Amino acid sequence: MSQAVRIYLIRHGEAAASWDSAVDPGLSAAGHAQAGALLPHFSGPVPNQATTRLISSPLLRAQQTAAPLAAHWAREVAIEDGVRELPSAGVPLDARRAWLSEVMAARWPAVDALLHAWRERAWQALLACREDTLFFTHFMVINALAGRALDDDRLVVFEPDYCSVTELLLEGGNCSLVALGKARNTLVL
Repeated sequence: MSQAVRIYLIRHGEAAASWDSAVDPGLSAAGHAQAGALLPHFSGPVPNQATTRLISSPLLRAQQTAAPLAAHWAREVAIEDGVRELPSAGVPLDARRAWLSEVMAARWPAVDALLHAWRERAWQALLACREDTLFFTHFMVINALAGRALDDDRLVVFEPDYCSVTELLLEGGNCSLVALGKARNTLVL
């Protein structure tokens, strides 16, 4: 029998620039404070900081969100491209807001193969975990994974707040949702 693995999906803190004005912004001052405020959430016995993996999207705002906890735990953060934000290659910055609004309103059966492949990469990164893992990632990644665990075909199943923590459980080859993170209507762009 396989051991249960807890997965924590942590949305990055507030970015210093909007999604339609910068390709890879870092965190704002508020975002850095939000990242630091995660420390008490992970100071108890679960997850075990000695054995829990820290994984981040390659995007700067996710890596900067992971940094305070990694420093506190004196741990390295692995980079995983599979939990990178929704692919938008070829969409000009000034058209991203309208494009994303359309995507967010869609259901999985209606989106193109590129988005299905993106979600599958994120899902496989999650299923590959053999120990408790914290993923520092993005709004749409969290929705893709939570939606898949819930068998919900909406691209957006909830609006995770900055630095919210969504918990999933891998057990016996199955993935289930334990708890959605704190939700808030946030400006994704």
